Amino acid sequence: MEQGTGVGGNGVILKVENLHMSFGGVAALVGVSFEVQEGEIFSIIGPNGAGKTVMLNCINGLYKPDRGKIYFDGKEITRYSPHRRAQMGISRTFQKIELFSGMTVLDNIRLGRHIHLKSGIISGSIYVGKTAREEIEARKYIEEEIIDLLEIEHIRNKITGMLPYGLQKRVELARALALSPKIILLDEPMAGLNLEEVEDMVRFILDVNEEQRWKVTCVLVEHDMGVVMDISDRVMALNFGEKIAEGPPNVIQEHPEVIKAYLGEVEELYVTRR
Repeated sequence: MEQGTGVGGNGVILKVENLHMSFGGVAALVGVSFEVQEGEIFSIIGPNGAGKTVMLNCINGLYKPDRGKIYFDGKEITRYSPHRRAQMGISRTFQKIELFSGMTVLDNIRLGRHIHLKSGIISGSIYVGKTAREEIEARKYIEEEIIDLLEIEHIRNKITGMLPYGLQKRVELARALALSPKIILLDEPMAGLNLEEVEDMVRFILDVNEEQRWKVTCVLVEHDMGVVMDISDRVMALNFGEKIAEGPPNVIQEHPEVIKAYLGEVEELYVTRR
């Protein structure tokens, strides 16, 4: 794994320190701390209500934690806005698809690129110079790289809301990639997909994480334990907002507290490492 410029200069791209979050007196996160290494797939598991999505919302700025600190790429971002975090390279997909259903696939993806456009009002209004160059570069990046990677050329001009659910999931990932992220937060990307669609999504996530062109660090929240154990470098388990375990998949699958809290009475989980 390549060493980055993360916290402490040791390849840590994301660090969460003693995070607390509550809603109406009900604790959603209780003193959770962890680090994500640059270039890895770090998965967060736990039963419903364990605090997984709350954690992602804190990382990308939708929620402001009651206590604790969040560091990204060497900077504390605890009080940064979601917009500023996105500019720094934190991208996100959602458990429930958050696309503009009346727009085309291409237009939805382009929205993810908008945060990088720098042209002003005057140049934008007459579409010359910097504006034209930015549009050409953005179009090339989206059409020649993202659309090709996710194999959605055949639906690029389709209305998003008319597409099957599995393809909409793919479009949402495409929009997240349009931001050119350093890290992508994936909230249950396999939810609602059939077996073939799950296999495709796993392949796309691995490509995004491993291919030299992308090399995006992934934080994955997922209930499909087969996927988690198969593709993760490390796994953290939450229960009632508290961290109960963290480590490689082969360790987590045998951890008694994880089995009790999340996996249930399972004799054995098979792990296939990359």
